[in-house]
Amino acid sequence: MNRINLHQLLLALFAVLAAPPIVFAQSTAEAEGETVEMESFEVTDVPIEENIIPTSRPFNSVYGSDRSVLQTPRNVTIISREQLNAISIQDVRDFSKLTASSYTRSNFGAPNTPDIRTQIADLYNNGMRIGLSSNGNGLPINFNSVESINIVKGPATAVYGASQYVGGYADLITKRPSFDKVKGSVSMTVGNYGIFRWTSDYNKPISDKLAYRISYSGEQSKGYYYDAKRESQALYYALTHQVSESHNAFYNVELFFADYTENFGINRPTQLLIDKGLYQTGLNQNPAQDFSGGAFLGYVDSSGAPITFDNINVVAGTPAPKSDLQNSRWVVAGFPAVNNILLGPLVKIDRRNRLLRPGDDSEGLAFNAQSLQTFDVSPDLEFVNNTFVRYVARNTLSAYSYSEIIDPSYSIENRSEFRMSRDKLFTNAGVSIRYQYVEAYNDFFNEPANAWDITEDRRFINYFNSVNSPNPFTQVPVPGWDDRYYTPDNGDSGISRAWYISPFAQLDYKVNKQFSIIGGARVDLLSIDYKDPAGFLPGDETTVGLLNYNLSFNYAINEGASTYVTYQWSENPVGATGNGGGLTTGGNATFSGDDLRVEAELIEVGYKQNFANQKGFVGISVFQQIRSDLQIDRSIVEFDTTGLEVEVNYQPSKNLYVTAGYSYLDSTVNSAQFDVGNTSLTSPLDRFFILGPGVYQRQGVPDHLFNTLLTYKWDNGFGLTAGLVYTSDVNNNVVGSIVIPAQVTLDLTAFYKTKRWEAKLAILNATDEDNWSAPNAVYGNESIVAEPGVRGEFTIKYKF
Repeated sequence: MNRINLHQLLLALFAVLAAPPIVFAQSTAEAEGETVEMESFEVTDVPIEENIIPTSRPFNSVYGSDRSVLQTPRNVTIISREQLNAISIQDVRDFSKLTASSYTRSNFGAPNTPDIRTQIADLYNNGMRIGLSSNGNGLPINFNSVESINIVKGPATAVYGASQYVGGYADLITKRPSFDKVKGSVSMTVGNYGIFRWTSDYNKPISDKLAYRISYSGEQSKGYYYDAKRESQALYYALTHQVSESHNAFYNVELFFADYTENFGINRPTQLLIDKGLYQTGLNQNPAQDFSGGAFLGYVDSSGAPITFDNINVVAGTPAPKSDLQNSRWVVAGFPAVNNILLGPLVKIDRRNRLLRPGDDSEGLAFNAQSLQTFDVSPDLEFVNNTFVRYVARNTLSAYSYSEIIDPSYSIENRSEFRMSRDKLFTNAGVSIRYQYVEAYNDFFNEPANAWDITEDRRFINYFNSVNSPNPFTQVPVPGWDDRYYTPDNGDSGISRAWYISPFAQLDYKVNKQFSIIGGARVDLLSIDYKDPAGFLPGDETTVGLLNYNLSFNYAINEGASTYVTYQWSENPVGATGNGGGLTTGGNATFSGDDLRVEAELIEVGYKQNFANQKGFVGISVFQQIRSDLQIDRSIVEFDTTGLEVEVNYQPSKNLYVTAGYSYLDSTVNSAQFDVGNTSLTSPLDRFFILGPGVYQRQGVPDHLFNTLLTYKWDNGFGLTAGLVYTSDVNNNVVGSIVIPAQVTLDLTAFYKTKRWEAKLAILNATDEDNWSAPNAVYGNESIVAEPGVRGEFTIKYKF
């Protein structure tokens, strides 16, 4: 990475940790020793750290304040540390092993936000939005700092406010110190394909009012794919201070560095590739540029017409001499001049192969700091203040070609909540203030992915060796970065500053013992300033108001069952179309108010019930979720998803638990989504423009998803875990001419636990299925990821 702005990083740290202690943590069992009044729970022989029943612990990731899952009129999933360990979680795609409606597309092998209900979802840290991405791609997540995860389906309520991600959100509940004793652990994981990870965790009470916890994790892995690596270092520190009987403070800081290889997958996807593993070989046979005939770009099509931005076509003419094993010197950008490929034979492809030049990688630094404090003003009034700082700097350069620089992005948010209980009315009202700065430089305009033959020597995959690089019409130098270029008007690049001032109120009125009405409203007053350092765009500033309101009716049938109806409507900022996550003019000269107010609507009906003497829990929901989405070509489409979700948890004793989830999702789009076709290999019949007006099934979405996880532990310490995920057919491209068939993944784990030691052997994809993962819609004709085959990981852990 060329440079990290440490001055800004230190300022961010100071802003959180030097804040005056008027901030105070939640009365939610966020403070050790505080009592949360919950309904009675009968599974007395299961330690809370091993309990997977959702009603066993308080939950505050929907309305900010603690309430039982039974009393929360939304479909939510609580993933315990026990379950996270059981599935050997590595990234957000693993959520599909534990919750319904979460199928996350490959996202270049680096997804850092999940897809929920067919749409990109949000990520939170103890109730505060992390953000700073826009299409779900980014730095990996340090799950070593996470104690549990609350997954909420659908848009955020008034307490949390507007976001460009409305599929739902995953609230990462981080580790907290305990006051019982000094304790800790160290662990190490090794696996085939060069997997090596290690962790350590240490907890110490300094007094009966002050305790800290520190966790460290590292990785030096190669991984399943050729020329891959994932190297990371992560440090997490948490401090709990019971300042007084009425004042509790919780602080946490996380520093994470990663050097890793993105995974574009196998290019040139076809149905033959999916069904039989056959790859289409062939090199480009483009001519050299020739401006003598008046051609604007130096290329003409087969009819002799000059290729311009109004005439998108395959280049024609006498092929230039072959320059190297990838003919890299004559590769064109792919738009508007399309690469002409001379077909070779179909060959069996090695699934560990993918599109990259050896040495292509990504690296980044992320820093979080949080201050979460609670003050009990009176028996009826609680004041909560949550401050969160996020800093990210990232750099990706892929020779095929893609360039991304985030240098840097950071946000500072403070949310104050006044929680008041009066008779039958509970109110959570307050204000959130957030500042976000994003400096992003992307070039995805020149990305001729299908021009390269990955069965040839991949060391010669190098668009930057082409006579067409840099493109004088689309690329300008990145300030402060040698030999790096960006596209000023791609909707992602530039410098943006945004202020949010957001008053909100959430009310819960208990009409009687059984029936309650929950409603909330918020307005995000958003002020944005954008500029293009190259001056290609003039820059602009604007102020808009974004509305958000929700209304629910909750009916408690009895102490162990409830039903609800929920409606939510929100206006949301669309963000950049690439990965920077800033708020730009979308490549235009000025902001458009319509583009900054993208609507999302949710209607949900649900039923929840404890069973088997509160040793089991079932949740059922039916919903319709509609949202508008900005495409990479700057068109706006509308996603409409109707679905059914069923989730069951059963834990009759400390020896056994079972979870299962099922979702049916009917997801459509009201217009053809933009996709890319940059070579003659992509038939016009596979492109979005043949679809015309109408409603179409979504790309990258399975109609059916089923998961189950079963663990049995013998009293002697031995145990077994089996986890299975089934997905139905998935369209790899927008047109639906390339389809991933139904597929199953089975993971098996054997483990042994004593008071001091734990050992675990996990066999992932135990039946060695040739499974596939779909990319984002825009790359459906250019990418498909071959999921890893069978592999083993052995973990040993010592506790003290």
